[in-house]
Amino acid sequence: MTNPQPPIEPAFEPFAWRTVALELAAGGLALLLAVLLLAVGYGFAWPLTLEVGQRDGRFVGGFHETERLDGEPGRWTTDDSTLALPRPPEGQPARLTLRLASGRTENQPDPRLRLSADGRALAQFDVVRRIDGTRLYHVLVPPTSRADWALRLGLASDTFSPPGDRRTLGLALNHVELHALGGGWLPAFWVLGWAAAIGGLSYALLRSVGVGRMLALGLTGLLAALLAWGVAVRPLEILPYLQRLAALPALGLLGVALAVLLLPLRGGRATGGAVLVPGTVLPVLLGLGWWLPLGFQLALDLDGAVGVHPADLALWTGGVLLVGLLVLGAWGQFSGKREQAAHWALGLLAAAALVMIVEQLRFAFSRQAPDFWILFKGTRDWARGGSLYDLEAVLTNHFGHVFKVPPFYAMFFAPFVFQPGELVLLGHRIINTMLIGATALLWAWMSYELRVTSYELPRTDTSMQPIVNRQSSIELILGLLILFNFRPLFDTLSFGQIDLLLLLLLTLALAALQRGRDGLAGVLVALGTLFKIYPLLLLAFFVLKGRWRALGGFALAMLACNGLAVLVMGWEMHRVYLLEVVPRIGGTTAWIENQTISGFIARWFDNPEEATIFANRPLALLGLGLSALLSALVCLLALRRAEGRSTTFLLQYGLFLLLMVLAVPAAWMHYQTLLVLLFGALLLRWRERELPLGRALLLALSFGLIAHGNQWTFFSGQVDGILATLGLSYKMYGMLLLGGLVLAELKPLETLRDVTA
Repeated sequence: MTNPQPPIEPAFEPFAWRTVALELAAGGLALLLAVLLLAVGYGFAWPLTLEVGQRDGRFVGGFHETERLDGEPGRWTTDDSTLALPRPPEGQPARLTLRLASGRTENQPDPRLRLSADGRALAQFDVVRRIDGTRLYHVLVPPTSRADWALRLGLASDTFSPPGDRRTLGLALNHVELHALGGGWLPAFWVLGWAAAIGGLSYALLRSVGVGRMLALGLTGLLAALLAWGVAVRPLEILPYLQRLAALPALGLLGVALAVLLLPLRGGRATGGAVLVPGTVLPVLLGLGWWLPLGFQLALDLDGAVGVHPADLALWTGGVLLVGLLVLGAWGQFSGKREQAAHWALGLLAAAALVMIVEQLRFAFSRQAPDFWILFKGTRDWARGGSLYDLEAVLTNHFGHVFKVPPFYAMFFAPFVFQPGELVLLGHRIINTMLIGATALLWAWMSYELRVTSYELPRTDTSMQPIVNRQSSIELILGLLILFNFRPLFDTLSFGQIDLLLLLLLTLALAALQRGRDGLAGVLVALGTLFKIYPLLLLAFFVLKGRWRALGGFALAMLACNGLAVLVMGWEMHRVYLLEVVPRIGGTTAWIENQTISGFIARWFDNPEEATIFANRPLALLGLGLSALLSALVCLLALRRAEGRSTTFLLQYGLFLLLMVLAVPAAWMHYQTLLVLLFGALLLRWRERELPLGRALLLALSFGLIAHGNQWTFFSGQVDGILATLGLSYKMYGMLLLGGLVLAELKPLETLRDVTA
């Protein structure tokens, strides 16, 4: 017996003129505050200093690669090179200082440098030879105004080719300074415009997701203050990217607008002013969350970032999708059929997801698989009488391309190592594609068995209201298509990794635990541990839940499987793995693909473009300490009693999968394959409830950050400042956000009171 669904009410009641005036005034104040703060920061930014050859990719064009010039990093110009520097104050002249060397021998004439500013001739002079190398040259730059972030300086000169060097070299440059003159305080119009956009858009976004007026104003001011501080102390790392920062709240507002347009939201007096989202339409928000990062990728590409141009198929699909969603939303609003519009939007987003799934499968089958070849060639070396493990390579850098997994894994490659490698790889990929399908089918079956009941929320919690709206099988399939449009799945397939098998094994283990087959669950976790070590974390879950038969099944499976592996692979490989490989494969790395807490810390102190071992022991221990605190919190939440078939149990289990890819010191982006389970768990938890729009949008944001793209999607190949370093960890932010949503559901304080009572 089910209760009738409450009538759909408008998401927003009409504003009174006074309310509109207040919003406009507050928005204008936020805009003005951002402009003033960034103007102050801009005033402290001068002079600007650029050390050429050191993370200067945003500022140089037409130069040769970095090399050592007179003992310092620098670059050679060509016959037509360009420098781009943030614009000086509006209407004010500037002094340009260049440290140059001619590089000519005594029998060659001094080269003549012709300088231009924004395409207009500026000065020309000879760069004379000096015994001590470089010399400083000062040039007055008259006021210029242009709709661009940069003052673009052209450097054209005579060229020569040294003996044995085919390059045509102009001048050696290693230092540039730009001094603002005249005492003017008005920033360049470009800076003012984007400062206003950041302030206004950020305030509007915060208000649109339900943040109070004063809090939204305060948060906008805090953001502007942080940016102003960054402009003052590190201007070359902030000023060239203001337009990219403005794109983020703009895309967020687009997402909120589409959600309001498409979904049957409920708000007004009946909900205490809150805007509520039916849980059955959450897959629509997940779909929007996947596509919005494509807009930021396009913004980066339009702003000159190299190597981040979206795939043409994604652009065309996204464009058609956007038009279709706008048409659907308009039809739903004007016809009053917002529920039907939401269902059609689900179908449209699922169709777009299917297009991208097929494209990602095509891409995965067409590229090389570096991880597969490590395993295949290592096992082939063993079959030829050698060893699985190159201990010197493991010791030098085990984060590189080196075999370091248990011999049990190699055992499955052993029968095929003398077959054509490409044929074995094709079979490996076909099997992994089948594993994706099997996991999706298993999840569909589990979701129909798991029914969310209202008693799982405390009666005093009014932030969500139970509703009854069972999903049809068609809606479930459409939602699964959106959920499984998950880039880590296909990167795992592409690289030739094993995480798809782990996802299936750990999903099966969950299903076994829910049905009281604890011994089988332990066996499945043991199988996963024999492929990758990190599923060992689930042993803590078994202990905390008192699932002792699961521990027994794990122990027996480990004995049986390792015994079989010893018979096939020999004891020596196991001895080497346990005594010589395992002790050497700890630590973390700053490598961009490592999205763990430890990796985030390492990226601030080491090169994120290389997968080398992070050697700073105190900072590595800090990362481990923070990860341990997070693990302790997850263990505390697991102590809360929950029936095996409840979504509370499901979320508790899923948090341990999150630990595997967030708290372990080194876990690559494609390891996040496992998080499909945790997103599915939240969809099950909320599918028969209403939840605040802000919380639903946070889930969509988390999904977009994790499901969209990989280490190359937004990365132009060079880390050139604080914003780039922050941006490299975008998937970690998605994981922290996902964990925060689950923690909010499981209520740590209530759990602590229950445990200590």
